[in-house]
Amino acid sequence: MAKRPLEGVRVLDFTWVRAGPWATRWLAVLGAEVIKVEWPDPRLAFTGRTGSLGDASAGPNSNGHFNDQNARKLSITVNVRSPKGLQIIKDLLRSTDIVIENFSAGVLRDWGLSYDEMCEVKPDIIYVSMAGFGQTGPHAHYTTFGPSAQALSGLTFLSGLPDAPPAGWGWSYMDDTGGMHGAIGALTALHHKQLTGEGQHVDLSQVGTGMTLTGPGLLDLSANGRGSRRPGYPPGNRTHWPGTELLNNYRGRHAAPHNAYRTLGDGHHDWAVIACFSDQEWRNLVALMGSPAWAADPKLGTLRGRLAHQEEIDEGIAAWAAAIEKYELADRCQAVGVRAAPVQSNRDRVEHDPQLRHRGMFTPVVHPVIGEHPMQQAPFKLSATPVPVETGGPLLGADNVPILGGMLGMSWDEIAHGYEDGTLWPAGQPVEGYLLEPPEQMPPPHEEEPLPAVSVERRHSDGALGDLRVVEIGGEIGQWCAKLMADQGADVIKVEPPLGAPEREIGPFYEDVPNAERSLHFWHYNTSKRGVTLDVTTEDGRDLFRRLVASAHVLVDSLPLGELDSLGLGYEALRDGNPGLVMCSITPFGQDGPWTDWTTSDLIHLAVGGQMGESGYSEEDVPERTPIAPGGGNAWHMGGHYAYIAVMGAVFHRGVTGEGQFIDASVHDACALTTEGGTTTWIYGRQVRERQTGRHASPTPTPPSQYRCSDGIYINTLAFPLLMNPAGIRRLAEWFDMHGLAQDLLDEQYQDPEVIAVNEQHVKDVLRDFIAALPSETVYHEGQNRGFSMGPVRAPEEVMADQHFHERGFFVEVEHPDIGRTLTYPGAQAVYSASPWRIQRRAPHIGEHNAQVYGELGLTTLELAVLREGGVL
Repeated sequence: MAKRPLEGVRVLDFTWVRAGPWATRWLAVLGAEVIKVEWPDPRLAFTGRTGSLGDASAGPNSNGHFNDQNARKLSITVNVRSPKGLQIIKDLLRSTDIVIENFSAGVLRDWGLSYDEMCEVKPDIIYVSMAGFGQTGPHAHYTTFGPSAQALSGLTFLSGLPDAPPAGWGWSYMDDTGGMHGAIGALTALHHKQLTGEGQHVDLSQVGTGMTLTGPGLLDLSANGRGSRRPGYPPGNRTHWPGTELLNNYRGRHAAPHNAYRTLGDGHHDWAVIACFSDQEWRNLVALMGSPAWAADPKLGTLRGRLAHQEEIDEGIAAWAAAIEKYELADRCQAVGVRAAPVQSNRDRVEHDPQLRHRGMFTPVVHPVIGEHPMQQAPFKLSATPVPVETGGPLLGADNVPILGGMLGMSWDEIAHGYEDGTLWPAGQPVEGYLLEPPEQMPPPHEEEPLPAVSVERRHSDGALGDLRVVEIGGEIGQWCAKLMADQGADVIKVEPPLGAPEREIGPFYEDVPNAERSLHFWHYNTSKRGVTLDVTTEDGRDLFRRLVASAHVLVDSLPLGELDSLGLGYEALRDGNPGLVMCSITPFGQDGPWTDWTTSDLIHLAVGGQMGESGYSEEDVPERTPIAPGGGNAWHMGGHYAYIAVMGAVFHRGVTGEGQFIDASVHDACALTTEGGTTTWIYGRQVRERQTGRHASPTPTPPSQYRCSDGIYINTLAFPLLMNPAGIRRLAEWFDMHGLAQDLLDEQYQDPEVIAVNEQHVKDVLRDFIAALPSETVYHEGQNRGFSMGPVRAPEEVMADQHFHERGFFVEVEHPDIGRTLTYPGAQAVYSASPWRIQRRAPHIGEHNAQVYGELGLTTLELAVLREGGVL
């Protein structure tokens, strides 16, 4: 069996809820030995072990969500807050490479496991912390859940219709994304350690992670002084709202139609999306609909005309789509070159999606307690080091004997005594029977091998990836992945056609002047890169591309499927000149399957990937309950995050073995994984989730968690249902009473849980009235300082004003000498203590580094002039 990329890497996993376990899941899938440190306290419901989707009284090994997000991990039970338990952890640290946790700031420090204390035991330890606001800054003590982090980061604001409440994301997108960046941070630091032998603290902020995904809007504010609280914004599923200024800092290129339409069946999930980005695509759609008179009107023949008449267009398309089943509609449209896709529910993705089925994204795995269920697989395929997910989550404490006995040399008597004295199990609590069965013999001691060091030929920067040269070719699908590498110090060379890349045409534009050199979208996604031009369809261009790739460690290719192969520049051809090449092909649907010839966009992927099926409105807010695609190009972010994880796993393997490989990364596979518990709700509970305003999609209605403040800004209060108990009500009442708004909540009757249960709606009404009486920032800071996790739904202008992130150094100034200005950019998702993240330079002009890069390959000025004259450059 082929080895996995991270074999030999050991991780101590102190994570819980979603973001942390999702981070360590991918390290485990890549082959790291992930040891989950657990404590079976039944009060800690958010460990995810307690109960199951079908039976709330089931034991700690029956939860489907836990089983999926902790696949391939090991489990030990240790009371870290006891002296003996702490010593066990310190003994394990001596042979550990990475420690990850996602508690609130300071929790591990309070346990006696601060970064400095860990370094005393293991000087080269990598410590990844994943607190909501990071470990430093004036608000480091504030707490978040996924929805409050989304609200604070600006992401929730990007999802909704004008003049309606924010639709938000129908799951904890920031738990998924925070988890991906936890893995990204660990892999980045691991590469630095592989080069230098040096560990470090990666101080991740979950809120900051979300802020980086709103870059074009933040740059529009920085460069043009334009905020996003304006009429018609956000424009729902459209790229532009009719009757408002023709701007775009929201979704990408302008298009019309660009919306969701009800299809045959008229059920909650009977919707499809259609998008036309060109006049030809519109003509194809008109012909498909039978050329109705309304669609043949010349006023709709141009993009400008269609943008001005979207209501008429949407009404006409809706009447046509209502008679067609959603999968049939998508197939018909795609067959004639029109972008379309079904809006898929969590059930649809598992049961009805032929592409995911072909790719093997849900493979049956047997669990000893909950039986056989589909297991979510990786959204990338590695040619030399396959990474199937063939086992689920561990039984609680199932690896106590092999780890405590084999690694630490503890005897069975010592382990058994630990179950009695509170070290390995809560005193007085019944121990799971399988833990009390003594082994026939104790495991032999482990022989530890240090990670091999990697020789470095040259360093381009002092960043963590400063030894890597990355060639990027393609479009907007791959630019986020390559930017993440460039800002970590890699020498990323962006290859564009001679007239520049198409993504330079995406707004907003500096000073609202459309120009290939003034796209703020391009500026954000291409920082720190060097730029060259090259026509790879010419013979000289192909030869030069081979030479360029021969000098690289990584190739990120997001050209249409098969394009490089058709030019003789596929992986097999390129590795002849560079056997250690890691080539990552990021395509909409991967290398194979029935949908690989579909034409896509961000909207298409968010529909078919499941995001729209989970995001939208309750009936009382929008009667049609339209599914909403959150803005910001997040399908490309999802694909880019997983591509980075795959690339860095392959690069680590290359450092150990010298072996390169091909990575088949699929945006659709990545999106299908990114709905938190959406997929597992169907797999383990056979329940279909429905959209609700500003909160998680759910099989059954749940209470509102988003309320409007006196300044008109909404605030997310997802954690408040956890306060429906006597102590929680008292804390709320004392806070409300400071403003004379406690009403009757200070009455002693609310110390009776039965009274609270009967009056739950009244309590929520008091909460709503309290929030409505105060401005959002007052509610936010007063609530957080009292330990209530909440966050206002911020637009870029409020995000940019957050003093906490200024003091953390999140916002960075980037010089643009050509315009004589310095602009404020969103910065790093995490603070790296040993390998500083930085934006090396602004995005490149078209062909700006031709002479420099090609000169490094040995081309002379005269040779470059000839290539330019011949149209190669």
